[in-house]
Amino acid sequence: MRKPFIFKAFLVIASLVIASTPTTSMAFNPTATPVKKKLLWSQEFNTAKGKTVNYGFWTHEIGDGSLNGIPGWGNNEEQYYIKPAARTNGAGQLVITATRMPVVTPDNPSGEPTEANPYLCTLTYKACAWTSARMHTNKKIFFKYGRIETRLKVAKGDGAWPAIWMLGKNLETVGWPKSGEIDIIEATGGDPFTVHGTVHGPGYSGGDANTGLIQSKKSIHDTYNVYAIEWNKNRISWFFNGKKYHEVTAASVKPNAWPFNQEFYLVMNLAMGGWFGGQVDPDLTKTQLFVDYIRYYSINGVGKVTRK
Repeated sequence: MRKPFIFKAFLVIASLVIASTPTTSMAFNPTATPVKKKLLWSQEFNTAKGKTVNYGFWTHEIGDGSLNGIPGWGNNEEQYYIKPAARTNGAGQLVITATRMPVVTPDNPSGEPTEANPYLCTLTYKACAWTSARMHTNKKIFFKYGRIETRLKVAKGDGAWPAIWMLGKNLETVGWPKSGEIDIIEATGGDPFTVHGTVHGPGYSGGDANTGLIQSKKSIHDTYNVYAIEWNKNRISWFFNGKKYHEVTAASVKPNAWPFNQEFYLVMNLAMGGWFGGQVDPDLTKTQLFVDYIRYYSINGVGKVTRK
């Protein structure tokens, strides 16, 4: 999905994993045993309107994400990531805005990049149809075990593809999917009720990823909801508004390897189109992902955040 960073090549490969086809749909009762949580790190976005992310933790990815002929971040996505597309709204949220850009116009029938839309997409070899934002914490802050939760309102509109997810710290050395990926929350703008939680690893990635689903009673496009994982050695569980709906263990993926007993970093983005997002509504001109907070806790003393 991006091109300007040295490690971007690996992130392009990693982004392929998000476009997985769900393979499992499970339901669980909420955890009965109470746990002791300790807040170790958070992003609350309680700043003045128009501010960007904290660059002490986050790095923007810029571009259309093509690499070695694989366009659109490896998923046929239509957006070009830029910094101004992620800004606080002054009400306590970070807002990632995807905006439709002019491509083919009477003054520009070839669709070449122009001053009004200078962003070239190698998906089409024309100006990009959308701008949006994607950020990660790689080489700045890492997490291992514990609970990560985010409260957000999902972007709406056919073709919107918001996600908050994680990649293994060793991505650059072992590649994907050996490094592993944890999708804390993934959804589509065309489905207002379905929540996806997924892991990708060696032997269970892409279309064979291990995915759980839960159906929301209210539209996740119109309401704020809390999405979380609780992550321990050899086990990851997914929660929607406190209800556990999916769990994966090292034993359940055997004989495949379990790459999740290491440090991971966070990624958040709003993609448009692609194999998972689907066809973009031709009448859609703008859509937004509202992130109220991201919080990281230890659970019963287990959990570590590392600042680089």
